[in-house]
Amino acid sequence: MFRALAFSSWVLAFPLGLGALTPAEAAQAVATPAKAAMQPVPIPLSALVPQPQSLTLQVEQAPFVLSAQVLVQSSEVFSGPARSLAQSLGLPRLPAGAALATGARRIRFEQLSQDSKVSGAYRLKIGSDEILIQAAEASGAFYATQTLLQLLPQEAKRTLSEGRFELPAADISDAPRFEWRGIMLDVARHFHDVKRVKGVIDQMALYKLNRLHLHLSDDQGWRLAIKAYPKLSTVGGRGDHSRPDAPAQFCSAEDIRSIVSYAAERYIEVVPEIDMPGHSGAAARAYPEYFDGLVTFNPAKPETYRFIDTVLGELAALFPGRYIHFGGDEVWVEKTRWAQMPEVVAMAQDLTPAGQAPQMKYVEAEFARRMVQLIQKHQRVPIAWDEVIAAGLREGMVVQWWRMEHPEAVLTALNQGQSVILSPSDRMYLDYAAGLGEPGAPWEGNTGGPVSVEKIVAWEPMPQGLGEAQRQRVLGIEAPLWTENVRSEAYLQFMLYPRLAAVAEVAWRQQARSEPKAFVKRLAPHIARWKAQGLNVRGGLADAHQYRLH
Repeated sequence: MFRALAFSSWVLAFPLGLGALTPAEAAQAVATPAKAAMQPVPIPLSALVPQPQSLTLQVEQAPFVLSAQVLVQSSEVFSGPARSLAQSLGLPRLPAGAALATGARRIRFEQLSQDSKVSGAYRLKIGSDEILIQAAEASGAFYATQTLLQLLPQEAKRTLSEGRFELPAADISDAPRFEWRGIMLDVARHFHDVKRVKGVIDQMALYKLNRLHLHLSDDQGWRLAIKAYPKLSTVGGRGDHSRPDAPAQFCSAEDIRSIVSYAAERYIEVVPEIDMPGHSGAAARAYPEYFDGLVTFNPAKPETYRFIDTVLGELAALFPGRYIHFGGDEVWVEKTRWAQMPEVVAMAQDLTPAGQAPQMKYVEAEFARRMVQLIQKHQRVPIAWDEVIAAGLREGMVVQWWRMEHPEAVLTALNQGQSVILSPSDRMYLDYAAGLGEPGAPWEGNTGGPVSVEKIVAWEPMPQGLGEAQRQRVLGIEAPLWTENVRSEAYLQFMLYPRLAAVAEVAWRQQARSEPKAFVKRLAPHIARWKAQGLNVRGGLADAHQYRLH
């Protein structure tokens, strides 16, 4: 809920449905450079994304003059965000207990409890002599710095080395709605290397997203080196959706450690996914003895589970986060060879209630149950796509809902005691077209029109009619970008930006209040900044011309 702070000053209370500021107000709210020759691309206070809970402009105070002489001061608990900000702006650090010289200005970090159910709350107070960042934990302090960086020129470090920059006095109080604010990147269908992944992480951080889900394996390719099974990457890593004969492409252990560390510095947790038992054609090419002769694991073979256990062990060592995703989607048992495999038929008979013909759905459910056990053995929380709901698994795992035609799946999962991530394909799938006549995945996600910025921000994700305990288990939202049709970096950027900002808005905001037309206006300076950075951003239909379908 939007709250105006109790200060005797002009208040920027701008729910999106009320539109943007007047030109005069916007001019006052925008930070302005001291040198007219500079051409910065700052974001106006009125256009911050995600929109803060509360923002008060202190018009009676003089602006804060940011120069290369401003000091950054923090205690040890906020040393990470403080160091990152100082490096970004080229500013010197001031020891935590040191006194400030007369006339000096500083950016000061202070630990202070915040009223928020979700970690990441902060308060950012821009005064004439000091910028004060208050937060309960380091993530909140980091998000405050990202808000500050939006208000500065994109090349702020160079700007400050040449002159100074004025920031209007303001008071921002902010906190995220959801714990889980994610982007999923499929590096299996088409491989996207460390540089591209880190580029996505940079933009996620600026917009306060905090989960990067990497889809590391599928029929087209296996993209992670596993020491115990080297052919997974050297054989399974060959080919992609466009070129089955492409040379092997994959991340080494060092690559993964680099990505995980880079993300952690930006308070982003990386969640690995190895898709099982289906969508496993790349692994089947490498080690066919564990599969059905096609693309699905043999669930009746004890060696299969020893193979998977070893892979999960290496995965847990490479990814220190709390979660491992095991897929579990689109098994389509009728398309497997399970019914022609005597050991699988025998397993089905053992699992099927007495008096019924063997049913493979019980085999699929048993496989999911064993995956949950194995992942928990490695002290991780298992995640799977919503097809696993049919397995009747209970608490202790997370379900990622994607099938928009099955909205009842969310309630079923919650009633089973599971936590839920919301990724409905008609709202969150970023591989679908952003506009009419533009390229993108052609299947069911286009129901209701393209997955446009407007469609994303108009969505209220929390299902109606939930009790408080159920609402607490709705962890948040995640937007997948599948890459069957996304091979180049330019097209990857085109599909991500600016929709990534719309996803961030929905994940952070406290309620559904983003009137689409007003949000598009707020997005304009962000698009300008991305383009100035050289990113291939979809600013409108004109930018999509090179991709249009005729």
